[in-house]
Amino acid sequence: MIRSALLAALLLLSSSGARAEVAVEAALRHHIQILADDAMEGRKPGTPGGDRAVAYIAGQFAAAGLRPAGRDGNWYLPVWLIERTPLRATSRWQIGGAAVDLTAGEQYWHGRDMLVRLHDAPLIYAGYGIEDEATGLRSLGTTDVRGAVVLIHPGRPEGQEGAAAFGTRAADILARGAAAVVLVARPSDPWDALLEAGREGSTKLAEDLPPLLSGGISNAAWQAIATRAGLDAAALLAAAAQPGFGPRALGTVSVDASSTVRSYRSWNVAGRLPGRHGHESLLYLAHWDHLGFCRPPGAADRICNGAVDNASGVAMLIELARGLAAGPRLDRDILFVATTAEEMGLLGAKALAEDPPVPIDRIAAVLNFDTVAIAPAGEPVSIIGRGRTGLDRIVDAVAREIGRAVDASDTANSYLQRQDGWAFARKGVPSAMVGGSFSDQALLEGFIGGRYHKPDDDLARPLILSGVAEDLSLHVALAHALADPARFPIRSTGN
Repeated sequence: MIRSALLAALLLLSSSGARAEVAVEAALRHHIQILADDAMEGRKPGTPGGDRAVAYIAGQFAAAGLRPAGRDGNWYLPVWLIERTPLRATSRWQIGGAAVDLTAGEQYWHGRDMLVRLHDAPLIYAGYGIEDEATGLRSLGTTDVRGAVVLIHPGRPEGQEGAAAFGTRAADILARGAAAVVLVARPSDPWDALLEAGREGSTKLAEDLPPLLSGGISNAAWQAIATRAGLDAAALLAAAAQPGFGPRALGTVSVDASSTVRSYRSWNVAGRLPGRHGHESLLYLAHWDHLGFCRPPGAADRICNGAVDNASGVAMLIELARGLAAGPRLDRDILFVATTAEEMGLLGAKALAEDPPVPIDRIAAVLNFDTVAIAPAGEPVSIIGRGRTGLDRIVDAVAREIGRAVDASDTANSYLQRQDGWAFARKGVPSAMVGGSFSDQALLEGFIGGRYHKPDDDLARPLILSGVAEDLSLHVALAHALADPARFPIRSTGN
């Protein structure tokens, strides 16, 4: 039975019935139209459009009734970023006593500094680079990789779906002293897309030093290298997925790589709704950034506007803040943070998790809004993170209290590490995405395979907001439950 105070908070989102839905959808649409307008230039961090988005969100947090939760009593938490863009690179491969020449279209290189030189580094093929004693895969075992360039495949072999992601595997190899880790495309990997992404460069948090050198080679390049070394590339790929596989020494490689290096500051935008006690907090997130100008000059539509991803999530964050601020005061503080640089690798969320505005052990839970405007009302409530966060029981109970069906499957967990809440989940804070947008996987995957990260995610396409409005009511109810220490103690562990 929903308590009268909670019922009042739900109603404060707007008036009752169909008029409530219309009013909430209109408010959501207004925010999305502003954030996804061409004037925002795709909201890329470090650009005037990104700065305009930050200012708009801070103004809306103030209008909603929040207090600043940034540094020095303002709305902003600075996030320092370093962008590295490859300029030119040459490589020399010595395999089996002879040279293997690769074209520019068969390789890419990232250097940490403006000029990086690597001379005759040992070259080692390590399959997928997976070290997992439980399954018997020891791609490197005790091999000494200090100073070496290690080649590994992206993705995971069949039966190893739970293996660490490519970036984690590469980081582990670098931690063992490797000079560089190079991606080796498989026949099924989209090399053209990988090459395009590799040439675009990368952005990191200023405090996170990348490896001195990293790169990628095409499958055709790998086949040429393997053949010169007297190896069968296809047989090696099959063997790399099996226990007993061991690394192969191939020869040496030398690389000269030049890059541009740019340091700049972006912002997480943070507001606080004070609770009655204030020594514990509930944290809501949504990333404000997108891809900016994502097509070359002269293209008919150059801007990736990010209407669904993630102007819709920010709109939901703002309206949730407004609804909760208009209701009764809760026990815990509620923090609302619009994060930067999610599209660059959850960087704003990682910075926030490393240095939150409140002690991290006083954050009861984290809920993230991302790509929410894709499902109509009536979808069951799904959890990205089901079975892994300690939030299942209370989310399911609240959903049923307000008359929502529950999707008890964990199929949406494939997106768990691809959203900002993951930065906090890695530190042991219960973190999830909750709502109807993730229940219909065909619908979600249709968006990912279609408009996602393209200029088509703009205001010319219909915005599906009835499900977002319905999920707003869910999150008002859920905030009341999670902000109650008696109902949800800090570090609740039961699912």
